[in-house]
Amino acid sequence: MGVGVIEMIAGLIVAFRPRIGGYIVALWLWGIIINLLLVPGYYDIVLRDFGLSLGALSLARLARQFEDRVA
Repeated sequence: MGVGVIEMIAGLIVAFRPRIGGYIVALWLWGIIINLLLVPGYYDIVLRDFGLSLGALSLARLARQFEDRVA
């Protein structure tokens, strides 16, 4: 349940501060990837989480790019 609470907090950070939250979520997903690589048989989930982490990084970079233009 603690992991779920952390993920909900990360989701709220992404919603309100995507520039910072994208990097937090990407780091969180990389931690999950490292954990799953230690257990054989979960490579499909590793690949999915890697794709999600790339999306989170893209969101953070886009937020930085457009935040500079809005301000």
